[in-house]
Amino acid sequence: MARFLTVGMMQMPVFSTSSENFHSIEAQVKLLMRRNPRPDLIVGVEGGIGFRTCDRIPGPLTEPYSRLAKEYGIYLIPGTLFETSDDCAEGFHYNSAPIFGPDGELIDVYRKMAPWLPVEFKTTPGQRYVVFTIPEKNIRVGVMICYDLNFPEIARNLTLQGAEVLIKLTEDLEEAYAINRPLHQARAIENQAFLVSVNAVGQAEGCTMYGHSCAIDPAGRFLLEAGREEALLSITLDIDEVKRAREYGTNFSDHYLKHLRDFDLPSPFAGNIKEAPVFLDLDTGPSHPKVYRQSLEESHIGSKAPDIRK
Repeated sequence: MARFLTVGMMQMPVFSTSSENFHSIEAQVKLLMRRNPRPDLIVGVEGGIGFRTCDRIPGPLTEPYSRLAKEYGIYLIPGTLFETSDDCAEGFHYNSAPIFGPDGELIDVYRKMAPWLPVEFKTTPGQRYVVFTIPEKNIRVGVMICYDLNFPEIARNLTLQGAEVLIKLTEDLEEAYAINRPLHQARAIENQAFLVSVNAVGQAEGCTMYGHSCAIDPAGRFLLEAGREEALLSITLDIDEVKRAREYGTNFSDHYLKHLRDFDLPSPFAGNIKEAPVFLDLDTGPSHPKVYRQSLEESHIGSKAPDIRK
């Protein structure tokens, strides 16, 4: 039996309040569910639940999305929020994406593993890969958030745990578009998986988001790519394309995952990455905006104008 997954994508601005975000998402879900075929899974953007209000998961901010998923009988990853947790130091949080099932249950929570430092200096990195199953269709879906894409290890480990579709919720800046576009293709190709990226639009904190939400097939072909304006998108993926690519090779040629297993490439610095020679002459990455600005000023790259944001 063929396996098809229809994904609805909400390319939206991130509003200043969590209530504005919810009302926007509620309206967009309603519109997406008018389409044929109806989406099985609907995905929002990084910050789509709220970046300015911290809350626990489950909690008051996520409860309305549970009801929304149940109302329409869909899988829903509405966006991310800053999640407070006893695991985080005081004043810190996770950047988290809750995943709801069609009966409204909270299936899982993915916590961003690669916060974009130094901007997200108060975000504690997550420590667990999240792959969930859509049992009605026997499909496995892995979740990433924004900067996670730029580390191939994250997508690879989701794939090794069985992910056939890689979902990325993001709030990517205009300046990152040229770098990120080929990376989306690379993650899909090297993992012989579909990749669906849903990006924000509009402006936030003085930055412009580039939109261009996209869906890419296991051979790296763009099936769908939006522009820079707010948009509702829907695409049906033939998940058996993943099975064919992994069994017979991408374009019936390259057997990436089979050969990954066959070669069993050594990983001499696994679990001990700091000992790798490449890091001997590299300072630690900037963990706070003030530290980063200071390093730029010392290198004569950044402006020495007073920082009015102190």
